Amino acid sequence: MTTETSVITNKKLLRNQLRNLLKTITENELVYQSNEIFKRVISLKEYQECKNISIYLHMPKGEVRTESLLKHALKSGKNCYVPYIINGTEMEMVKINSWEEFLSYPKTKWGYPEPSGMTENSTALKNKEGLDLIIVPGMAFDLKGNRLGHGKGYYDRYIERAKQFSKLGNKEGPYCVSLSLNEQLLEQDIPTNQFDVKPDIIITPQGSVSQITQKTEETKMAETEELEDWELEEFEPIAVPTIEKKQYSLQTESYINGYTPQVKILKRDKDEVKQKFEESQIKRTIINTKKSLAEREEEYRKARLKIFGKSE
Repeated sequence: MTTETSVITNKKLLRNQLRNLLKTITENELVYQSNEIFKRVISLKEYQECKNISIYLHMPKGEVRTESLLKHALKSGKNCYVPYIINGTEMEMVKINSWEEFLSYPKTKWGYPEPSGMTENSTALKNKEGLDLIIVPGMAFDLKGNRLGHGKGYYDRYIERAKQFSKLGNKEGPYCVSLSLNEQLLEQDIPTNQFDVKPDIIITPQGSVSQITQKTEETKMAETEELEDWELEEFEPIAVPTIEKKQYSLQTESYINGYTPQVKILKRDKDEVKQKFEESQIKRTIINTKKSLAEREEEYRKARLKIFGKSE
């Protein structure tokens, strides 16, 4: 079985499991969670500032309800668009002008409302501005920000089209927000392939999972260890002086199992004024060594010579 085939198979299995789980959510719980998510969405800076927004129209069961969000967006004067499936193959976002228009929509065979038709000029990507924000549905999400859709790929393809449209107009691509019930946010990783598009943020009743670029652990560590204008030159297992009442002396520290860590040798500007300031600021831990005192004193002399250009 190829990797791609395996991903498709695992997605199908996961969807089947989720359908059974989502059917167990009560009406009261669905309303409660949807209201909590609604409050979080309208507090987003990206929502408050957007002018053109597309909002999915929810399924009867197992999906965050979006009616309150649609009503709020219409009342706020935003240009609102809702999905319309063309011949069961592609999706467009069609302009909706009023709440009354929404109430007149017929239901699809899956039970959610949909516009009865569309005209070419009523679609979001015919508008010069495109979309600023897309509310993206999903069957499940994971803590890495991955999304499991319903299996048709409508939103993955549409988001890529919307990004390209924005790029042509020298605009940032639309901000993508997914809404997740507690039961839809999984601890296990969702199987994905190269066609799956991550939303920028996943809103849950309790908080969010953000896909805004995060600093890696390595970057955080590097920043923590940054020593202003010190420049790392090399690593060498030697003893480094610690200042104590202007008298330099070798100090040692015990390490478990006699482990001797390497000490960073630092290269500084040899400017004399800086040198005096730097000397007053040196606070370095001396590593453990099993060498004789004479050998350590020689290493000390070499270290000072390398750092400050003098041995005493």
